[in-house]
Amino acid sequence: MKHIFSVYFAFTLLCALSCVAHYEYDPTFDVPVALSSPDSVALDVTSPTPVVLEWSGGGAADGSIVQYDVLFAAADGSFDAPVQTMPADLGALPRLTLTHAQLNVIARRAGISAMQSGAIRWTVTASKAGTVRRATIANTIVVARGAGIDNIPDALFLFGSGVVAAGESEARAFRRDDEGVFCIYTRLADGAIRFRSAPDAIDGFGYFAVNGQLTEGAGSIDVQATAGNSPVRITVDFNALAVTVQTVANVRCIWGATFGVIGNMAYAGDGIFRALDCEIRFIDPSRPETNPPSWLSWTEERYYFIAAIDGADRCWGRRDGVSPERPTGSEPVEFYAIGEFTWDQWEHLWKMSGSLDLKRCDITIRSNSNNVFYHEFSNVRPL
Repeated sequence: MKHIFSVYFAFTLLCALSCVAHYEYDPTFDVPVALSSPDSVALDVTSPTPVVLEWSGGGAADGSIVQYDVLFAAADGSFDAPVQTMPADLGALPRLTLTHAQLNVIARRAGISAMQSGAIRWTVTASKAGTVRRATIANTIVVARGAGIDNIPDALFLFGSGVVAAGESEARAFRRDDEGVFCIYTRLADGAIRFRSAPDAIDGFGYFAVNGQLTEGAGSIDVQATAGNSPVRITVDFNALAVTVQTVANVRCIWGATFGVIGNMAYAGDGIFRALDCEIRFIDPSRPETNPPSWLSWTEERYYFIAAIDGADRCWGRRDGVSPERPTGSEPVEFYAIGEFTWDQWEHLWKMSGSLDLKRCDITIRSNSNNVFYHEFSNVRPL
């Protein structure tokens, strides 16, 4: 009987093993063989209508993901030195969705001046497992640029009576967020503001806005003081020819687990927010005074900032997701760099250094120090 069972078991195992599929990694993939895009586009940097570039024929032999990049070149340029490279939508979809403002930047880089027409070419590279291959075909789009500013500065500075009267420093630099996009936090009083490409009222080029549209010249923008002398965020976008002014209020540092406020960040001037004498107690089930949630069975030290931008709460948090471990003190300033996101409880959190637990400290947000928007802890002392 044992012999019969052993034979049956061996036969069953052999059948099962013979039915197991053997999958092997296949590194081969194809590049796109067909490209599709508009023949021509009349650019309007304020247009909400997207420009879509699409392709077909690419893909991996084993059905796995292939990454795509779109390369742009001038009409007589080479894809070996593209004027712009952009990833496909979500990195792997067979299309790229562009705004008119983005296409305007590409056209400018391709040497097409404002109020002029010209051609740009585009093609696609496909990559998998470190291997990159470029399609052998390219498409051409003729673009007509509208009015614009081609003299885009590398730096931008704020001037005007609306700044000085509010007690802020004139000729303070904007932070450069992207090519042609500048941002600054400041207070404003009743008066006027203007922008220049140099920290001098005479050197460089001047810019202002008419009906919200950015213009080059010596004009200014009339501004009014905000309620309660609150700060504002001014964004100057040369790509979209837009100037926006947003109110900033109720900035606070909070625990992610409980939303408990660690410190209310008061605006201190010149783009700095600060909370003094903050009490730091990590949230822990053994510390009822930290108001631990019922589900918590570990120590929670994760935090971020919340700011009301034009009345809507936004998360000022870690730019690359969630901090996986506590900092040790050797981190670069970029570790504490701030990005702005839709508020999600468990996204964009930092872990706080263990050396801050059961301490008092000052928390400071610097919106532009060496072109970085970041926060820091200082004046640390025992409770």
